[in-house]
This record gives sequence, structure tokens and C-alpha cells, in this order.
Amino acid sequence: MVSKNPLVQKIAEGASSEDLLRYLLDKQLAFTDEEYLESLVFVLTDPRAATRAHELLGLIPQPTKEQYVQKKEADLKVVDFILQEALDGGYFGTLTLIIQNQGYPADFILRIAAQGRAAVLESMLENQVRLIAFPEIMERMEVNPDCNAYIRGRIMELRDFYLRPQAAAIPETEVIENLAAIVAEEKKKDPQLDADQVKQEALTALQRINRLGVSDRVRLALTGNKTERLVLIKDPNKLVQVAVLESPKMADDEALIHVRNLSLPGEIIAKIAANRDWTKNYTIILALVENPKTPVSRAISFVKQLHDRDLKRLAKDRNVSPVIRTLTENLVKQKEKVK
Repeated sequence: MVSKNPLVQKIAEGASSEDLLRYLLDKQLAFTDEEYLESLVFVLTDPRAATRAHELLGLIPQPTKEQYVQKKEADLKVVDFILQEALDGGYFGTLTLIIQNQGYPADFILRIAAQGRAAVLESMLENQVRLIAFPEIMERMEVNPDCNAYIRGRIMELRDFYLRPQAAAIPETEVIENLAAIVAEEKKKDPQLDADQVKQEALTALQRINRLGVSDRVRLALTGNKTERLVLIKDPNKLVQVAVLESPKMADDEALIHVRNLSLPGEIIAKIAANRDWTKNYTIILALVENPKTPVSRAISFVKQLHDRDLKRLAKDRNVSPVIRTLTENLVKQKEKVK
């Protein structure tokens, strides 16, 4: 759950007393709108509270619900309620935010595909990764009465481009080269790391992945494990690479591995640079500045966040972009003048 309030957690566990339930339904608790949202959803199954809980949930501002569905830690039971309410009320903004959250189960998206209005279905077309990973979503869209000729045409294009051609093999040499650099870095943190075992796991995954079509590779990129993602990031198909980055299981350490991989295309590095969660990590910011494929505008904004010792090092580093080197040199001179 989002809330750490012990009273909210007690209500969610079904352990609330008669007094606590009464205070909740009378709105006499010092709860935020979000805490009321979570609590009220969990008492909907209680016959003593269902009618009043529905009434109060209808009064919670829509912006609160929209903020809630954007959170990675959002409770799926609460999101399920918000989703159905949005479908019934035709709340385009809420449905779009649910569609954009890669962490939600495909079942949620299938319901939107089957019941959403035309504008919502069109917004679903923007997330090609999910549609290719779960082609059944497109099938649900096609039987939706609101599916128009434009949407059908786009679905046909996606099928023709991504689902019908045979997937290209991922070269074993590229995977091994990529793995060697990763293992060398990981052994600095864990000297006991068994490099041969890591290599064997990756090659086994590669053999299995090379037998898959594009759709299954994209789905695996979203739902698979770290080893599978490290193989799939080398897939010749850019959509598969993007799916790796959109996996809800991707952590900072993996993002850092990819930023330091100079063989990855600029589009992938740019996608990492645009991710607000990953760019809260100083090590990732530094690696992005050092990577010449990072968009200059993004790299410049990151330079201003660097520590003095890193600025001085980058000012002398001939491997970074000339623009970045000049900027770091100027920042170092300015800081020295102030001192």
C-alpha cells in the first residue's frame, strides 16, 4: 500500500474496530484524501459500510485518484476500483495514466481495450511495446464497438511490421562482449562472482530467446529476469531494447550497466537520460555525462549537478563530448574564482 498510516493498514487488513469504522464513514479521521481513498476501497466488501463508502469515494477529487494510479507502489485493489470508475464515467485522463503505468497487469489494459472509448483506444496505440508484448490487447480493441477505421488500420500496421516478420537472431559475440564488461564491473563489488556460471546462464537464455518471435521477446523483456534483459538489450529490434528499459523490474544497477555500454544506440541512452527515477542516482548522472551518446541538452543539465572532483576530472577527459569538456572547464574556473 501507499499509506504507512497504521490506521489505514488496520482497515485494509479487515481489523478495524466498530469505532474506527464509524469514524472512517463519518470522515472524522485526520486522513488525507489518499488515505481515505485506500481505506474506503477496502471496506467496500463490508455490508455495514458499502453504501456510504461508495458515496464517499465518489467525493474524493479526481486529481487524487490520478496521482494515485501513477505510483509504482499503488495497491492493485485500489487501482482496480479507480479503473472501473473511470471506465464507467469515461474519465480519459485517469485511463490514460493507467495505460502508461507499465507496472499494472495486462488484465487492466485488456479491460480498457474492451470498454474504453475511441480516444482512449487511440492513446493505447502509443504504447507499442505493450501491444506487441500482449497482442490480445489489440484483439480486444478490435471487438470494441468504439474501434474505428483509423484504429483498425494502425493495429494492422503493427501486426504487419512487428508480428509477421521472423525475428532476427541476437549475435552470440555481442552478448559475450557485453557480458565480459558487466562481469568485470560486478567482480569489483563481489570478488566471489562466478564468471563462468554467469556466462553459461546468459548463453542458455540466448539460445532460448533466439527461438522466440518479436512479440514473445518484447513480453520477456517486460516480465523476464535480469539475465534475460541483459541478453535482450542486444536485440537488433529497437522495440525489444525499449521494452527492456520499460520493464517494471529494471533497477538502478541495470540502468547504470546500459549507460556505460558504449555500443548501445543513442536512442536507448536518451531514454535512460529522460527517466526521472534513474536520474535521481548520482552515479547514473555521472555515467550519462561521460557517455558521448547522451543528448547534449540533457548532459548539460546533469553537469551542473556534479561534484567538484568529477568536474575537474571531466575537464581533462578527452573521451567526453567537446561541449561537455568545455562546460566543465568553465565551471571549474568559475568555482576557483569564487574561492
